Amino acid sequence: MQMGSGGVREWARVADDALAHALAAPVWSAGAGDTREALLELARVEARAAALRARLLVHAEEIGAHQDSGAESVAVWHARATRTTIAQGRAVLREAVALEGRPDVAAALASAEVTPAQAKVIVDAMADMPEEDREQASTYLLEKAASHHAKDLRVLGRRIWEVLDPVAADARESAALERQEARAAARVRFSMVEHDDGTMEGWFRVPVLHGAMLRKMLTALGAPKAKRAAEGAGSYDPAIRTPARWGQAFCDLLERIQDKDLPDRAGCGATVVVTMTIEDLTHQLEQAGLLDTGEKISATAARRLAAKAGIIPAVLDGTGMVLDWGRTRRFHTKAQRLAIATMHPTCVHPDCDVSASHCEIDHDPSWESGGGTDLTGKPRCPRHHRARHRDRGTDPPDD
Repeated sequence: MQMGSGGVREWARVADDALAHALAAPVWSAGAGDTREALLELARVEARAAALRARLLVHAEEIGAHQDSGAESVAVWHARATRTTIAQGRAVLREAVALEGRPDVAAALASAEVTPAQAKVIVDAMADMPEEDREQASTYLLEKAASHHAKDLRVLGRRIWEVLDPVAADARESAALERQEARAAARVRFSMVEHDDGTMEGWFRVPVLHGAMLRKMLTALGAPKAKRAAEGAGSYDPAIRTPARWGQAFCDLLERIQDKDLPDRAGCGATVVVTMTIEDLTHQLEQAGLLDTGEKISATAARRLAAKAGIIPAVLDGTGMVLDWGRTRRFHTKAQRLAIATMHPTCVHPDCDVSASHCEIDHDPSWESGGGTDLTGKPRCPRHHRARHRDRGTDPPDD
């Protein structure tokens, strides 16, 4: 078939039309042999289409094809145009650029000798190798792709030095793992968002070591034996699916962490403070407890947490902690800081809403003016704390 000046675009349109006609045709009349062959042909079409898309994405990046669309990048334009997420768009572009850097793998994908998943595994394996070794490794993995699926290829890629250089295999593997771990450390991410239904949702990306540690912890906390030991016989429900069970175990893990094992933040540690009245604590009232981070929890949850590590009940009108040290010591104690944070949930500067848990405690009046280390102190964020002392001509000491 002769193509006009449209070139690649016309071929893509022909392929689209051909698939549309194929979809319109009945499949019930196809025999077993024809069905198998058709599925294999479609696998080849998918591989060739993936190779062509990668080539076009790289070309689009080179010529700035996104500039007339108003999008900030080719990845963003492609994500919006194909109705995928921006994260997916960026990932696809990264994979296309990486594939372009391995012409032998790109050619194998274009000829449908490897699947898109196999091609990605091979390209990823090359990233962990010195440049001078990549051609030999790529040749080996492309040969193995004829008889191994993507998961097996990934294993072969990790053990490739046992084949290519058995004598130095351990040293090379160790060096490759160090490079991989360095990249993993740079890609660590954690984010959280609060919903209106009393839950928070998060996403994280951690090195495989820490992921394995977390998995082991959650498995242990969610095990039948652990559940029965904590909540009694009959508490383990085998009908609860693993994601929900791990979610419960994760909450349990957070409640078990003690603040003594965590670094201080403005001298208060990572303790969560629950403000409630003595009547709430003794079941006489059922008023919500207020966390020092601004969220509210039920009185029942507050009473339960009062006995947990890392949770301090700031009981109003209660006693038990020395909160007023006068001028016998320079810095506020942890108990004083927590009490002050309870009275002043945010930085006292009128235009600042930084949580008290992220503030420093400033003497009021100042220590230099005779102020005491007591509950007259005020939480100020580091910026406004410094600004106040600059106005007085002094800088606060590092707490």
